[in-house]
Amino acid sequence: MSNPLNNLYEMPDEVLEGERVFLRFLDEEDSEELLYLVNSSREELGTWLPWVKSFNNMGDAYNAISAYRMQRDMANGGAFGIRRFEDGALLGEVILQWIDWKNRSASVGYFLGSEFWGEGFATEAMKLALDYVRALGIHRVEISAAVENERSCKLAKRLGFEQEGVAKDAEFLHGKWRNVARFAQIIPN
Repeated sequence: MSNPLNNLYEMPDEVLEGERVFLRFLDEEDSEELLYLVNSSREELGTWLPWVKSFNNMGDAYNAISAYRMQRDMANGGAFGIRRFEDGALLGEVILQWIDWKNRSASVGYFLGSEFWGEGFATEAMKLALDYVRALGIHRVEISAAVENERSCKLAKRLGFEQEGVAKDAEFLHGKWRNVARFAQIIPN
């Protein structure tokens, strides 16, 4: 990517390469693999992610990827697939969303299939995503996670995000309200 200040409102479609994983924007052809990944970790992912309950078939996977592709086409975000170099397996997603170009801010989220937890893949993938948003000229990035989601809160802190507060009763999941921790990082450009 060239000078980010001259490329606002562009979302280059490139592969982001790390040591063990690479990120590329998901396309509709990834629908079957994404559905398999969610199904293989449904119980674990459903603990924290409200959309898992309604993500049940190929149509749901296709529609989710299409929506993120539309968001990318509008330069407002997109979903990267996290893939392992070793075998190309889809491990999860990094989702870039709510890009506010005027204020150069965005939010980012992620999920991994549970069989890949605890191996550092999320940390590596998120570092690649942060490099990408830095190249876009984004100045502020936010992450939100349920206060009880210790893994995600620790990941945000490990990546240098600072907790700015807690949004009380911000999410209704599994019949109860959950407090959501809000983290942010200022990215020097």
